[in-house]
Amino acid sequence: MKRTLIAAALATSLIAAPAFAASDNFEMAVQFDRAATQSAEGAQAEYTKIRAEVSQRCAAEHENFSVGREFVTTLCTARTMNKVVKAIDSPELSKVHAARKAG
Repeated sequence: MKRTLIAAALATSLIAAPAFAASDNFEMAVQFDRAATQSAEGAQAEYTKIRAEVSQRCAAEHENFSVGREFVTTLCTARTMNKVVKAIDSPELSKVHAARKAG
């Protein structure tokens, strides 16, 4: 039993290691309509567009990862979206983001 757990822990750490070594520090221009972020519907539409842009960029940033690429891309997207939503500073967009994180 111990060997199985140790092997599983080692495998997990080897897959997760690239995620922690990966850099999410890149600059990216995000196009959005500030006026649209003032309404719930507009904020949802803008969030969807922004998230798609961020996800594509994160995938491109980590395309050379052979193991754990999907995990690293997901982590990058989540971290970058946190930064983007904070930078845009729209209450409605923040609500959409919080709902996405909770759900």
